[in-house]
Amino acid sequence: MSTNRRGFLKGLVGASAGAAATGLAGCAPDISPAPVLDATEDNGRVVLTVSRYPELAREGGAVTLRVPDRPDVLIMHPQGTQYAVVSNLCTHRGCPLGFQEGEAICPCHLSRFAIDGRPTHPPATIPLTTFSSSYDSELDELTINFVAGEEGFPSVVNGKIFFPFTQFPQLRTAGGVVQGTPEGYGKLIFVFALDGGGYSAVDSICPHQGCGVGYQEASQLLRCPCHEAHFSRTGAVVVMPNTGDTIGPIKTFTVTSDATGVTVAIA
Repeated sequence: MSTNRRGFLKGLVGASAGAAATGLAGCAPDISPAPVLDATEDNGRVVLTVSRYPELAREGGAVTLRVPDRPDVLIMHPQGTQYAVVSNLCTHRGCPLGFQEGEAICPCHLSRFAIDGRPTHPPATIPLTTFSSSYDSELDELTINFVAGEEGFPSVVNGKIFFPFTQFPQLRTAGGVVQGTPEGYGKLIFVFALDGGGYSAVDSICPHQGCGVGYQEASQLLRCPCHEAHFSRTGAVVVMPNTGDTIGPIKTFTVTSDATGVTVAIA
């Protein structure tokens, strides 16, 4: 079953779980994507008062959080004061996820994921992206940080990320690649030393339905696992999605370099 992400999720706004399950008849009865919650961010963070949202407040509940200009995420409430936030599209075919029995579950083909994003049941084999979150029980507030980065990876400073050659020597050699999530941006990026000289830097979000792409060393291509779109190291589309849709390139960033390293401008 293929799913148009935006259309599917918009159709679930305000719908009951039962109504959502009815919409999936013939795929996987009694399993539905989590209901949608719209919110806005402030400096890369979203703060939710949990008790205002019954589907999130109850243990075993979940919501799909939709924030302008960011991929939708699944917020899960496994138990007590524990919450987890992951990307909400299954890495098998890009269907919106639900939450059942302590795991994220795909209504389309029954892939399952642990709350840390690890796939636990096929056909999906690629982990979900995770997002930093914290819960303040005194205030009853859940804070989701969309711009958190990886420890040890360069951060965004004044709109730029600097990769010194002393720390990233692979960027001195054609074909070298650095990938990671910078603090201040919060999404995986790729920086490539190109064969003909120069550099490129690209985002990791497929423009088709917002799934995360990964880099394949053998083919030197970026691959989207949801619908098999492929992109070059400069972000150009090499293979269109197997849905027949036409898409544009992955987002790219301006890159400069000098004798000390490579600088990526994050805009």
